[in-house]
Amino acid sequence: MLRIRVARNAAEIDALRSAWEFIEREQGTIFQTFQWNRLAASLFADREEPYFVLCESDSGVAIIPAVIRRESQTISFAGETLFDYRDYLACGDPALDQGWQQLTTLGLPFTVTAIRQPEAAIWNQLPKSFYSRSPRLSPDEISAADFAHSHARAFSRLHKLERMGLEIRQYSGRDAVVRWIYELRSRQSIPGELFHDSRRVDFMVAVCAQEGSRCQVFTLEHGGTLAGAVITFRDREFRRFYTTYYDRTWARYSPGVSLLFEIARRSLQEGLSFDLMTGEQPYKLRIAQNAEDLFQVTATPQQMKEVSPAVYAAEHAA
Repeated sequence: MLRIRVARNAAEIDALRSAWEFIEREQGTIFQTFQWNRLAASLFADREEPYFVLCESDSGVAIIPAVIRRESQTISFAGETLFDYRDYLACGDPALDQGWQQLTTLGLPFTVTAIRQPEAAIWNQLPKSFYSRSPRLSPDEISAADFAHSHARAFSRLHKLERMGLEIRQYSGRDAVVRWIYELRSRQSIPGELFHDSRRVDFMVAVCAQEGSRCQVFTLEHGGTLAGAVITFRDREFRRFYTTYYDRTWARYSPGVSLLFEIARRSLQEGLSFDLMTGEQPYKLRIAQNAEDLFQVTATPQQMKEVSPAVYAAEHAA
């Protein structure tokens, strides 16, 4: 028996929690978790109208965390501009295509950035374009010692900062330093930049607190001065780098990037992969050993309707 539910408000989204958390235990990234999507649906409700689709059958379940972007009148996935990776979640054979067809009844174009598995069901039938790459570092490819040796200059800079009296400290997402970091980022930004928007600052402070010890915050401090900071999230075998900050009065010593190199080294030492997330900035490419391609999906209402019902079932029967 097929059951399809659409959640459009907080109470309806909360009713999806048990099914959602059942699937997220086995797949997806931190950006596909119930907690992140529930918070985004709440804080950005005036920008993105939730249209979360749950489809269940006797042989599977799927969640499509869709939203209607109010300004552009397009369908996308929850998270405003703050989720690096987007995807649906599916377990078993949940008649995903029929859940997808629920979105087509809206008669709106679709756009989502950035997906990691362009050949997966649904995505393999929609127009895609290359968006960016996410650089990363794996302990299977390089040891912590070899990494430090190959970036001796970066670590020499870090040691100089330590000799100058700066200390590396670690906090959890619940500590007050998180809001301090994002407010400092906001003050440095100009209109149009990510954290110039106070709502995004509020979201990140809330989601860091929600993650608690899974949000690991590293700082370089000198007395009451925050010279540099890196905010990361533990996500299965990954430490995912999300935000960096540096005090511009210390800019000549690159405190933010120097700290990032150290956190990359510590990740390798702990047996964790270090995901530098979306974007190929030069400092990320200096750290990374490889990168994953990310794609943008853009579809007209007609292309949305042309997704074949047979594809998902055929893939899972193979």
